Parts: sequence; structure tokens; C-alpha cells
Amino acid sequence: MPVPARLFILLLALLTACRPAPQAQAGPTATLTVEAARVVAVPPSVKETSVFGTLRNPGGRPLRLTGVQSPAADHAMLMVTRTDAQGRTGMQMTDALTVPAGGELVLSDTGDHIMLMGLRAPLREGEPVALTLTDDAGGTHTLQAPVVKP
Repeated sequence: MPVPARLFILLLALLTACRPAPQAQAGPTATLTVEAARVVAVPPSVKETSVFGTLRNPGGRPLRLTGVQSPAADHAMLMVTRTDAQGRTGMQMTDALTVPAGGELVLSDTGDHIMLMGLRAPLREGEPVALTLTDDAGGTHTLQAPVVKP
């Protein structure tokens, strides 16, 4: 028995409407916790400073941080500090810092850290500075770090 075209189209539309909606393909959201975050206080004439603290990743996958921004500075950078074979220590900008799965990344004056360049206003001791870290999965992680004397 042939099915009239109109009935066939109606049945097809009903079946399509009753299908479950597709699920988002996003993976688990990476979390990042921060301890002892701080921005180093500098004299008002100095236009750059550092951010230190400990970033913890309780997740099961490494968290690769690829960017940082702050409304307190014109520009922020992820930095690494390394000592070469001749014993010279220097810092340089890096494209990424990785917080290991289930581990931590310590940001310090002798290692990896964040630099704030072109401070837009003098920072006052105790003032919170907002930072937004971006990871390579497109996630963002915001934190507040108080300004403290070194």
C-alpha cells in the first residue's frame, strides 16, 4: 500500500522532531586553583611588575596556559627563567606554561612567572589586581592577586 507523499513528509518531520538533541562536544572543563597569588608592589614610576603564586590543576589532563591579560596593564606575558650552560640566568617570554595534571606550577621570581607591562596606574599595596589566564582549549581562568611588597 503506497504512502501518500504528504503523509510520508509529515511522518519524517515527526520522527526528526522526536530525536534527542545532539550533545555538546565539549570535554570536561579544566579547573585551576590559585594559592598565594600576589603582584609585586613597585614604585609609582616603575611601569612593570611580576605576578607570583601557585597554580594547581586537580584535573586529569595537563593545563597549557597560552595567554594572560589584566586590566591593570597594557600587556601581560607568560615568562620563563632559565640558566644556560655558562651559568647565566635570564628570563624570556614564552608561548605557554603548563600546569601538570594533578600537579602545580609555582610562579616565582626565580622561575616561571607572569609579567605585567605598561601599568596603567600606580598599584597600591593591598589592592587586588584581576588577571585572566587563557588555556589552549579556549578556557579562561580569572583570579585576583593582591599587591604586596617584596
